[in-house]
Amino acid sequence: MPEGYLTWVEIEKDAIKHNLAVFQKVVGPHVKLMPIVKSNAYGHGMVGIAEIASDFGVDYLGVVNLAEALELRKNHILTPILVLSYFDLGSIEEALENNIELTVYDRETVRKISEEAKKLNKRARLHVKIDTGTARLGILAKEAAEFIDDIKDIKGIELVGIFTHFADSENADWTYTNQQILEFKNLLFHLQKRNITIPLMHAACSAAALVSADTHFNLVRVGISLYGLWPSEETKQKVSSKYSWLELKPALTWKTKIVQIKELEKRSPVGYGCSYKTSKKTRLAIIPVGYHEGYSRLLSNKGEALINGKIVPVIGRVCMNLTMIDVTKVRDIKVGEEVILIGKKNGQEITAEEIAKKTNTINYEVITRINPLIPRVYL
Repeated sequence: MPEGYLTWVEIEKDAIKHNLAVFQKVVGPHVKLMPIVKSNAYGHGMVGIAEIASDFGVDYLGVVNLAEALELRKNHILTPILVLSYFDLGSIEEALENNIELTVYDRETVRKISEEAKKLNKRARLHVKIDTGTARLGILAKEAAEFIDDIKDIKGIELVGIFTHFADSENADWTYTNQQILEFKNLLFHLQKRNITIPLMHAACSAAALVSADTHFNLVRVGISLYGLWPSEETKQKVSSKYSWLELKPALTWKTKIVQIKELEKRSPVGYGCSYKTSKKTRLAIIPVGYHEGYSRLLSNKGEALINGKIVPVIGRVCMNLTMIDVTKVRDIKVGEEVILIGKKNGQEITAEEIAKKTNTINYEVITRINPLIPRVYL
């Protein structure tokens, strides 16, 4: 445990490497890997995960904004980095000086990048984002061939990548995903007819990469499954039937420790709003984690914790910085005892998926919401 902290997150480095090796095996030697380390590496610690992935030998790292990319460069990460989303046009010089690749989808942005690149006597490496049906960032597929033809010879830029993103690849029915794949392939065909070649072509997220080789092109973006989590139960079922050997290893364990233990009489109210009353004499433990730390208030009276290999219930409302748990059935418990909120011990486990079901969300949100100020420890 980091000194002075009452809650911390442990990351198993070998699990991250294992998951990267799984994707290497699935996509083969001719397809590049881009681990997505945006949003604090889905709660796992951006710099720490980037170091592990870079040491593994990945080809790229994907981030959501320029600030994340610059943070990686400040921490001596030399792996190529792509900013996947919008960036402040006033920061183009800093991006170019740090050899950061940028995403474009409109002429004005390309024009401004070109101007800055020429001033610096550099060539900006750009990826064009195509909207094939997700309706987020990106130029519409029907407009993309003309757009790319218009910008391909602009001085100061180099088109090194073209990519899209799937809206529905986590679901069992791939009708819409197949439409998006076809839309992207049609665009690549029209570019070929115009004698336009862009070296890197990427579309696959974790789910798509695991389910279908048709999405691999020559680079895949590995997000949630880099961290050992399945994008959905439907994806897990599809992939398990296809690859019997394939196993993802969750890398994250969220820990805290008991800061007080007290005995409550029967019918004692617990927490704000008196939303819980004990039905019998109860041993109560308080842990220093609440919704500020990223432990959802929706887990009030229905969350669980793991102590000494035993699952115990959260009782009362989750507070801003404290949560109460019923430890009546746990013997020989004391202040300072380790508590697991996500993770496993002695054959028992609390998963991000279980928490997601209880809070009506997805495992992505559960892990990404863990407060970035909480230290990440790499083991």
